[in-house]
Amino acid sequence: MNNLVRNIIIGIVVVLLSVSGIFITYYLTVMRSDDNAIAVLINDGNEAMELSMYQEAIDKYNEAMEYEPESKELKEAIAHAYVMLAGTLGNGPEAISAYQNALTYNPLNTNAYWGMAGIYENNSDEDNLLLTLQTGYVNTNDTDMKIKADNIEIERARIKAEEEAAAQEEAERIALEESHNDKLSRLLELFKAEKVDMDKIKEMLRSEEFIEMVDEVIGDNSFYYGDRDENNKRSGKGIAVYADGYFYYGDYSDDVRNGNGIYIRAVYAESSSIGSYIFEGEFKNDKPNGKGTATSNFYKDKIGEAGLSKQVITGEYVDGYENGTMNLTGVAKSGASVKYTYKVENGVAVKSSNEDSQIKGQYIIAKSSDGKSNLTSDGSKRGVEGFLE
Repeated sequence: MNNLVRNIIIGIVVVLLSVSGIFITYYLTVMRSDDNAIAVLINDGNEAMELSMYQEAIDKYNEAMEYEPESKELKEAIAHAYVMLAGTLGNGPEAISAYQNALTYNPLNTNAYWGMAGIYENNSDEDNLLLTLQTGYVNTNDTDMKIKADNIEIERARIKAEEEAAAQEEAERIALEESHNDKLSRLLELFKAEKVDMDKIKEMLRSEEFIEMVDEVIGDNSFYYGDRDENNKRSGKGIAVYADGYFYYGDYSDDVRNGNGIYIRAVYAESSSIGSYIFEGEFKNDKPNGKGTATSNFYKDKIGEAGLSKQVITGEYVDGYENGTMNLTGVAKSGASVKYTYKVENGVAVKSSNEDSQIKGQYIIAKSSDGKSNLTSDGSKRGVEGFLE
């Protein structure tokens, strides 16, 4: 090889080495510059976090991500900063948005899910609360989220079952009330007739449908149909069925029987000798108070020869008890009439004669108007059926 060729070759090598050195130097300089920029941005972000300047920290971390867009560490740092920012934003949509931004950078951030769940729970937004917990469990496998979500669904199922049961109960109550109203309205029309047919009323009360309604009355409860005042209290004319098969038609006020009314029972045990009982008179504070007449009708085939097939007692009543002078008119089994007048003090008949009543444990309270028979008592309280204790 001659000297010229050798010198050309040497020259080319020198140039190549020079150019390579320039590129290597440039690359290393650029790399050092990027690293420095990232480090500065991250440091600035960390300082902002320490000063609780969370939005500024997020901005710095995002700038750093322009150099390292796939950096897991930077994404986690931004997610954490959003969680901290959300904690300063109260319980509104801004806080929710911050938590959602956190999950955009790190879907595994349990604090973001719990933060949103807390806001939804505080705002009684159960649908979003449940959705957040369920999504959080799927993404993070945090069993506490599943437990809380399961408990919410269990409680929802319980409430739904209760609501359905209550709705069913209300539907049954309405249906029952409508059935009662239908029966009582028909009975009301009989009482309101220009000429009241008591036999027809008794026949209705003895029907199977009315006996079934009576069986549905429990304790002091009653079923009512009639007028009401602006407060939905019983007021005016109405009819009601009470325990043990007693029906009342008449005046009401302030939700109770007040005024004039008819109180009737027409169904008794088959072994009982009485067929019907009717009290007609004055009521006050839900009880017979004032003048009234009580009529008892008996089955002739169930009473003795000396018994009365019908008795009518007229006089004054106090809270359902006879009080003062009472007059009793009776019809014997033979059809003969008999009359008695006796006195009562607070429901207890006053003894009128020291003669032997001829009945063990009983004393004479009156003699019949013809003097042929005695009216006796064992000292038990006398008054309107259904009001005696």
